[in-house]
Amino acid sequence: VEYSANSHTSYYLFSTLAKLELRLCWRIQQTLLDEGFEQFSNPDFVKTIGIEGISGDIEGKDLLNLLPTQDFGDRESLNAMYLVGGASKYPLISYFARHTLQNPQVLPLNIFSIGRQYSQVTEENSSLLNTQQSTAITLLNISASRNEMELNLDRIINLYTRILQDFGEVRIIQKGASDLDLCEETRYVFQVCLPVSKKFVQVGELSVEGDYYSRRLMFKQKDEQQTYRNVWTLSGTLLNITRILPIVLETTQNNPKLIQKFYD
Repeated sequence: VEYSANSHTSYYLFSTLAKLELRLCWRIQQTLLDEGFEQFSNPDFVKTIGIEGISGDIEGKDLLNLLPTQDFGDRESLNAMYLVGGASKYPLISYFARHTLQNPQVLPLNIFSIGRQYSQVTEENSSLLNTQQSTAITLLNISASRNEMELNLDRIINLYTRILQDFGEVRIIQKGASDLDLCEETRYVFQVCLPVSKKFVQVGELSVEGDYYSRRLMFKQKDEQQTYRNVWTLSGTLLNITRILPIVLETTQNNPKLIQKFYD
């Protein structure tokens, strides 16, 4: 890995790390396809209306925005363009805004996207654990009812655990009310332990939104009686690939041959 002087969080992956990043993406992609998930390709950019509708943060304070042009303004104009990445929840959930599922028998829908995530970084010391650009895998579950959502929640938590346990000791933390965003009923944070420092690093998260997005973004299902009903969602980052790379490095530094297991 090489850090660039252009930014305190800019980096380039070479050789084994670059190949490993690709391999992990392909490996988890196949796992999700085998589990019945469908893959989406999302845009990297979202305007203010999408940010405000999903997170309730009309100014997007923690996000990166582009300089104003004739097509959009600055952050204060409330018509800004934000660089969030195709693996962010913003473009994935925005796709369903003002949509109606005419055939609710397709539910539950399980969707994932692989790509980049972008966020502001304030720390001065740079590492692969705190970068503005990360490679990540995000997912979205859409259910027909609360009961169905809760069943899918258990299934997806088990899926997270099965994927992450290959990288080391896994810890799951359920956040309290004071740590939740406006859209969340609850949130589960998934951490993996760095084997040398014994420090737990957050590599994934899963939010339970209930029918919040259905009500706020006018995303509905239409039943056989032609009645519009809410849908229920779970969403989050399944795995931040960039953050998992240091864990793999620490795990294999004394025995480089161990890295082969992440290619199997």
